[in-house]
Amino acid sequence: MSNALSIAAVTAVIKDLLENGLVSDAIVTSIGDVIVTALPPDRISVGGDERPQLNLFLYQVTQNRNADWVSGEFKKQTRSIPDPRLVNPPLALDLHYLLTAYGAKDFQAELLLGYAMHMLHKLPVMSRDLLETALKNAAQVSSSSALSQALTLVSIPDLAKQIGQIKISTEFFSMEDTSKLWSSLQTNYRPSAAYQVSMVCIDSSKDNHSTTDLLPSFDEPNIERIVAPPETNGKIIANSTIVIRGQRLRSNITRIRISGVEKLIEPKSIQDSQIALLLPPGLATGIYALQVIQLGANNARPTDEIASNILPFVLHSTISATVSDSMRLSGDNANLYNATITVKLNPPARIGQRIVLLLDRLDPDDRATYTFALDPQAEDTAILTVPVKNVRSGNYFVRVRVDGVENWFDRNRDGAAELHQVQIA
Repeated sequence: MSNALSIAAVTAVIKDLLENGLVSDAIVTSIGDVIVTALPPDRISVGGDERPQLNLFLYQVTQNRNADWVSGEFKKQTRSIPDPRLVNPPLALDLHYLLTAYGAKDFQAELLLGYAMHMLHKLPVMSRDLLETALKNAAQVSSSSALSQALTLVSIPDLAKQIGQIKISTEFFSMEDTSKLWSSLQTNYRPSAAYQVSMVCIDSSKDNHSTTDLLPSFDEPNIERIVAPPETNGKIIANSTIVIRGQRLRSNITRIRISGVEKLIEPKSIQDSQIALLLPPGLATGIYALQVIQLGANNARPTDEIASNILPFVLHSTISATVSDSMRLSGDNANLYNATITVKLNPPARIGQRIVLLLDRLDPDDRATYTFALDPQAEDTAILTVPVKNVRSGNYFVRVRVDGVENWFDRNRDGAAELHQVQIA
């Protein structure tokens, strides 16, 4: 779990990633001097004083959907505390950011926003090592800044370890929602994109002691990393065997708890520093919290359990796509087509999940990306039928995002690439 610096630390990490990328991106460097800020949009100079700038604004904090599960685990861990009322359960949060691009000249804002979205798309999951490096950079930027001074009071490696892995995903708003958001900001609209960061936990504290300080002194298991199979290039998909790495993982009886799964899961193999786990069937695409559970550890009663820290992982879907009912339009739109894209999705989409289909035109001289948001599913389904309208003819690469998580694709296999390509003509 993380401490009170977690929210500021996550903002600083994203800001640092964008700043570092500005230096190495040739297209962006052609714009000139670009700054990255983390200010309320009404504090940004526009009009005659406007300059090339990216601004990251935390506009909302919401409860993560795994909050009830985190709270339940906390109650189990604190049952030995004389008065558990002294300690509140951890806050499990999602952070919602508005990333806005500014520019004084034509196309500057569009270039900056495209760069930023590409940068964040390459790093959907932020590892502990990346967090630690970015926080060290933030601490060295200016000794007079509030964050730099706060970071001098904590151990940056420990803070990065407490935050753990976090997932960043794009949020797509309707025009009405976008209008409401910018109206509430009471400032001039500029090109922007919204992002959600999950999951950030904040421990309760009393008299400068964390929850962990109040627990009995056990040699608790500690998870450091969750590693995907090498054949999926760092992505976890259905039926994957993942590796959980850490310390003190082995006990008399070691099991794995995954949020949303009713029963504890028995691993394939267990060592003190790593556990191999075959993911259970039935998991939907999305973000899950994982925990190592030791039953009867340290000569305790068999019914007692010792739980590790919680670490999230992201489960990606796999897809195959076909096109049908392709029809050329007439009149002024004679160069456009309507069609139906059918996508087979594994694992199936669950009721209420948000799904977005993206088509990327593969013509290097005339690229285009079309986005089609589906209504939330009324029932679980493994087959999506998506009508697409007003697209140019050509070959397209198909992508699907479920609750902000994009499908896995092995770009090194030509055979796999065929499953993700369709021709509209």
